[in-house]
Amino acid sequence: MDWNRFHKLDVIYSFMDELEKDFPAICTVYVIGKSVEGRDIKMLKISNSNASNVAVWLDGSIHSREWITTAVVTYLADIIVRNFQNTSSSITNKDWYIVPVLNPDGYVYTHTRDRMWRKNRARHDSEFVGVDLNRNFSFGWGNNGEEGSSEMPNNVFYRGPEPFSEPETAAVRDTILSSSTPFKVFLSFHSYYELIIFPWGYKTEPCADYLRLLEGGAIMARAIFEYSGIIYKVGSTKDLTYYACGTSIDWSYAIAKIPYTYMIELRSKKYKFRLPKDQILDTCNENWKAVQALMEFVDQPSRI
Repeated sequence: MDWNRFHKLDVIYSFMDELEKDFPAICTVYVIGKSVEGRDIKMLKISNSNASNVAVWLDGSIHSREWITTAVVTYLADIIVRNFQNTSSSITNKDWYIVPVLNPDGYVYTHTRDRMWRKNRARHDSEFVGVDLNRNFSFGWGNNGEEGSSEMPNNVFYRGPEPFSEPETAAVRDTILSSSTPFKVFLSFHSYYELIIFPWGYKTEPCADYLRLLEGGAIMARAIFEYSGIIYKVGSTKDLTYYACGTSIDWSYAIAKIPYTYMIELRSKKYKFRLPKDQILDTCNENWKAVQALMEFVDQPSRI
């Protein structure tokens, strides 16, 4: 495993298994569900088993063409595990739930058939394939008609026939809601707009914790800028992009009650989904700086 190129699913899953084998005291690999086509949805949990820990969720490739997200999430897993004994308490006082490829069917499809495929590979229609998994969560699902998602199976934003119709999104829901450890942070990685965004996506009004989330996002953006000079804008989904209804971050904030919930849109506005391989490692490093800064921020005594 390296971060000089993009890897296929079997390499990523082998990497997760190797971490579990090499660091059994802190690493456990779980299969949290099966995809539409029967592939494992694998999650790495990193934990020192301290009962006072809070939980952090990281996922990548909910949209399968966003390969850089899986690279970043696997890099974060690797650096946390390999430096666990020498890193700050703001990292070690958390249980890390890490899903590098949330949409394994789509991810395989982008490597074998269609590099630009976004959705999963479900068939709810005789002619068209795929549900946009980031429109399939229950909170705000189907709001704003065709503006925030689509009821049409041929649409790239097709939300599915009902909330959590897809096994991939149900796996996220069930894993988080069944956890005995309370989640404090939820980070879903996307590309390519260079943004740090937070709820709401389904409506224009600010969420109750807008200022706190804005501050946390600004701290991440500053850490990125100080490392690489790349400017990530910060704001709510609707502020910075467009209506997005049924997203994982709206659900994790509203239903799972995770106070620090963000979607991080990685590089690159210039190259879009085809980020050059020589930018992978810098993208990984700048986001490691961001995650470290956020963990310190959320641990401040005045924070929830």
